[in-house]
Order: sequence, then C-alpha cells, then structure tokens
Amino acid sequence: MKLSHRNAILFSGLLWFGVGILLLTKGIGYLVEGGNAVLAGTHQGFSLIQQMGRFSNDPKQGALILICLALLVGFFKGRVVLKKTVNRIVNRIRSYPSPISLKEMYPKSYFFLIGGMMGMGMVFKFLSLPLDVKGFVDFTIGAALINGAMLYLRAAFAPAQVGQ
Repeated sequence: MKLSHRNAILFSGLLWFGVGILLLTKGIGYLVEGGNAVLAGTHQGFSLIQQMGRFSNDPKQGALILICLALLVGFFKGRVVLKKTVNRIVNRIRSYPSPISLKEMYPKSYFFLIGGMMGMGMVFKFLSLPLDVKGFVDFTIGAALINGAMLYLRAAFAPAQVGQ
C-alpha cells in the first residue's frame, strides 16, 4: 500500500488519535472505578483521589483536580516530548518520493519503541497499583497522544518543508 505524503502523515496522526482515545477511555474508567471505591469507603490503601481531595476536603473535587492535572501533564508531554517525534516522522515521510509505502514511513527503531510501550502497558495492567494511579497514567498518556495527533494533522495540511 502506497500513500501520498499528506495521507501518510494523516494516517500517522489518526493512528495516534485512535490510541489516545482508547487510553483516555480506559483511564477515565479506572478513575471512575477508583473514585466510586473512595466515595463508598471501600478503598484500601493509597489513593490519588483521596490525596487530591485533601486540598478541597472533597473526594469529588480531588478527582477533578486529578483529571485536570493529567490533562495538563499530557498537554506538556505532547507539546515537548512528542513534538520531536512528530517532526522527525513528518520529515522522514517528506524526504521520500511520493507515494510512500508503509514500510518506508517509520524506521525500525520506531517499531521497537512502539513494541516496548505496548509491552510496558501490558505489564502495567498486571501491577498491583491503585486504580486511580493506573487511570491517571493512562489518561495522561492518552491526552499526550491526542495532542501529538493534532501536531500530525497540522503538519499534514501545512506546506511541505523538509528540515522543520
């Protein structure tokens, strides 16, 4: 399968967007489940929601603070860390003649990075961490990926300039 430069960049952005939505959904599910346990008084051990709730004396407000913090951290991760990756991949795609095959879009190191992140996600699932901690991490990474996806989409419709 071969894609034009714009479609290859759009494909990358939509892929990141889809994974980001999945992680946001998974993260909010964990946060809701953890928050319900805190509100019902059945939660045992450490809870980020309880810790954040100490600022406002309300666990519901603590959950809101936690979600806002996850969005903020995800935003900065997307803007600072993932922006470099997006620019590198966009420049790589634009450096090949159009149309570009899927094999040429990403270097092998990118696939190892993706595989490593998927592996960490699978291990993370089996760690005995509180649900709200898992939710915070998944929500943060999902927000960062969606932010990175927006950078891809902007690049797809920007004039092509190698070396950005």
